[in-house]
Amino acid sequence: AYLAIGLLLALSSGFQNGLLTASLPQVRGDLSLDLQQGGWIQAAYFMAYACMSVLFFKVRKAYGLQRFVRITLFAQLAASLLQLVYHHYEVELIARIAAVAASGLLVLAIYYLMQGFTGTKKLVGLVFGLGLMQVGTPLAQSLVPLLYGDGDLNGVFAFQAALALACTACLFALPLPPGITVRKSFTLVDALSFTLFASGIALLCAFLVQGRTVWWTTQWLGWLLAGGVGLTGLALYIESTRHKPMLDWHWMTVPQILIFAVMGAMARLLTSEQTVGAAGLMGAVGVGSAQMSTFYLIVAGGMLAGVVGSLILLDINDIRRPVMVALACFALGAWLEIGVGMQTRPAQLYFSQFIVAFASLLFMGPMMLEGALRALAKSPDHMMSFSAVFGLSQTLGGLAGAAAFSAFLTYRTRDHLAAIAQNLTLSNPALAADIQRNAAALSAILSDPVLLQGRAVSQITAQAGKEAAVAAYSDLFALLAAMAAVSTLVAVALWLYRRYYKIDILAAEKAKVFAALGR
Repeated sequence: AYLAIGLLLALSSGFQNGLLTASLPQVRGDLSLDLQQGGWIQAAYFMAYACMSVLFFKVRKAYGLQRFVRITLFAQLAASLLQLVYHHYEVELIARIAAVAASGLLVLAIYYLMQGFTGTKKLVGLVFGLGLMQVGTPLAQSLVPLLYGDGDLNGVFAFQAALALACTACLFALPLPPGITVRKSFTLVDALSFTLFASGIALLCAFLVQGRTVWWTTQWLGWLLAGGVGLTGLALYIESTRHKPMLDWHWMTVPQILIFAVMGAMARLLTSEQTVGAAGLMGAVGVGSAQMSTFYLIVAGGMLAGVVGSLILLDINDIRRPVMVALACFALGAWLEIGVGMQTRPAQLYFSQFIVAFASLLFMGPMMLEGALRALAKSPDHMMSFSAVFGLSQTLGGLAGAAAFSAFLTYRTRDHLAAIAQNLTLSNPALAADIQRNAAALSAILSDPVLLQGRAVSQITAQAGKEAAVAAYSDLFALLAAMAAVSTLVAVALWLYRRYYKIDILAAEKAKVFAALGR
């Protein structure tokens, strides 16, 4: 029963992000929002989600997690019901912030899954919960076109409400065994530090989301960045001076944890190949969300295979071996997509995207387990610091990757368009023939020769823009393949070095954690 509830909670957590991503274009259209307003809806979710797992660990210790998560689930349920009866921009913002419960659902899912295992196998629940959360996102993206099939978003909102209701019912039906609570462990200084930290991370999320929309030279983005860095830095400074910090800044900056954070960010950076690369390419060639349902099911299948593969290959004595395999799969998947063209369709990307999805979860399991072991070996309270490092590497890493690759696509599209424009002259017989062909096709609806010529030329220009964009995506896949290939070589070299000198990077941590788990 604990395992079944854990599965539901993990998938529901992933569904929140997937439903937001997939339904955002429809929300913008229904509410007549511009891109910047749509960006704030997306930013509101990430602003609330980014570091709430830190708060959940602290609240669990002080008051018990279930009580707090029940409150947030009720808030999410209320927001979903409010969306059904009052569909408005402000309601959408409130609903995305209320989706903070998704972060708590993931933490709860891990606890429920761990409750279904005994001894050191509890760590399997950690990997499984995180993996299933990721699988929920593409599953939601494949379902949204069906829920929105009649052009009414109420189906999506009703599905969200049903999920929140099911999760709430399960929590009441089979609560977790009561944990040890320490009254007054959540102090005013904790509240101050978390408020500053969360506010800073929220501003950084808004900066990364809106930078893609309004472009990076927009003046007010600088205030978001300055405020985000300043508030986050102030929070970490306060924590560094405390005897019992909520976030152990000194532990978070040791080389092993910094390497862990970089690995986490790299994983999210490379998986942006799906969200920015493949999905963006399909949008550029005119493939709609309704035609992408099978594509996202293939991605979900690849992720599920990655979870299973991660559990099969997981060896606590050789924790980073699956990382090498995952990086090699990233490189292969991106390499297979080099040379895409205007005629590329989702079916031609199924195999490569299955490989990338498989790699993303194969990578995630051992990385998550390594970080958790290092935190638990220090003390159970360091799970909050680990949660901060992991959550920020995933959220900010994903947003930064999407922002960087979007900027890369913009510049490469401009370069390709400039190269194409050199051949767009009337002295080019092929171009002149295309213009005449377009004009002939339009002559049935336009009689003015000037308008006819202008419309025919504009069609050629639009086609050139699409071809430039598609060529830019091919360049992006080449860049990602190169990045993954270099990362693979580095990972293999380090693995061979540790194997030759018989270095166990987690020897001390394993001894402490296994002793605590009673192995």
